[in-house]
Amino acid sequence: MQQTLTTLAKNPQEAYRRQNVLTASPIELIIMLYDGLRKNIILAQRAINKRDMDSSNKYLIKAQNIVSELMNCLDLSFQISEELMRIYDFLFRGLVDSNIKKNADNLPDYLSIVDELRGAWSEVNSLQKTSPPPEMELGQQA
Repeated sequence: MQQTLTTLAKNPQEAYRRQNVLTASPIELIIMLYDGLRKNIILAQRAINKRDMDSSNKYLIKAQNIVSELMNCLDLSFQISEELMRIYDFLFRGLVDSNIKKNADNLPDYLSIVDELRGAWSEVNSLQKTSPPPEMELGQQA
């Protein structure tokens, strides 16, 4: 425990990021995953364009891991989750293909999909923060 505190004290950015994750709502965590996915796709694209294959592999693997985590978060008892699973599967397969072929041609398309999904979750998050809880909507007192 002491070593962890010392490490965090040496790296305040890591401490801040860790605190954000620990205090985030489930929707905010999903948005953070999309942010990480977006960042890694952009970095992979740059690395491929620079012919830095080791870095492109690293970033594409990170992106694939994030997509896998998004897939694992889904509750497939909802129809929207099944649709998201198809999108995530498409992204995952595309990222794997881009990594195998070291080809960045489709990465802008994947980035566009990620941006659209992130925007939708961000909107849900905003609506959730501004809407009263369901019990308040029904006229019940808190």
